[in-house]
Amino acid sequence: MHEATARPTDPEGDSRPLDFPTMVKTARQVVDSDARMPDEDLERATHLMRGYLALLIPEAETRLGRLTPAGIEEARRRLDSSPALLGPARHTLRLARSVITLCSHLGHGRQPTDAEPWTPPAGTTIEMVSVGRYWDAVRVRSYIGERVIERLGADSGAVIEDWHGQVLYWLIPLGAADTWNLPLSAVVPLSVATFLSVPPVSYTGEEKRLRWIVPLTTTCYLTDPELLHDVLTAEILAAASSTP
Repeated sequence: MHEATARPTDPEGDSRPLDFPTMVKTARQVVDSDARMPDEDLERATHLMRGYLALLIPEAETRLGRLTPAGIEEARRRLDSSPALLGPARHTLRLARSVITLCSHLGHGRQPTDAEPWTPPAGTTIEMVSVGRYWDAVRVRSYIGERVIERLGADSGAVIEDWHGQVLYWLIPLGAADTWNLPLSAVVPLSVATFLSVPPVSYTGEEKRLRWIVPLTTTCYLTDPELLHDVLTAEILAAASSTP
């Protein structure tokens, strides 16, 4: 990463417009690399992302007000958090994602719900896909997940079933579940530093131990994370109340 191409505007005594294209480009470089870089470059990237957020947060609050409180508050939490909680690389990745999200809310760059271009496996080959690059995922125990599919209906995106592990996987936008606080015994958000076995799009039959229980199509892909969170919460509470 070249610092000369990614220097934030000095917020003290400088009223020049924010350089959104540079911010998005530099943050995207961090995300695309999974923050796998020498320590010196990682430290520089962290400094840049923090500088960008220090400029973007007040800009978003001024221009957007309460229109995007979740994105603004999450960016503030990430800016205030300690790298020791997640490790330097993952901390920097989250900062970069907040930069992209706020730039998108402000009308620059891609929308935060867009995924990286991804081609699902074809033929008969199951692929190990790095989570946190094209999409994040949510692993749900089958006894909860099956009811979630029923409740979501047509609002559910594609879902992978691992019959052997008795779990289901939803695909969601990057960083969308970072602040979820659901019981890990039932729901586990997956992001960077994890891999997911993804079956070919043709694997939909019940005889497949790994299959698309909700088929993947061009119109059925990612699931709205807020809707998924709400339905998961409701089903977990229902399961807990029915337990003797």
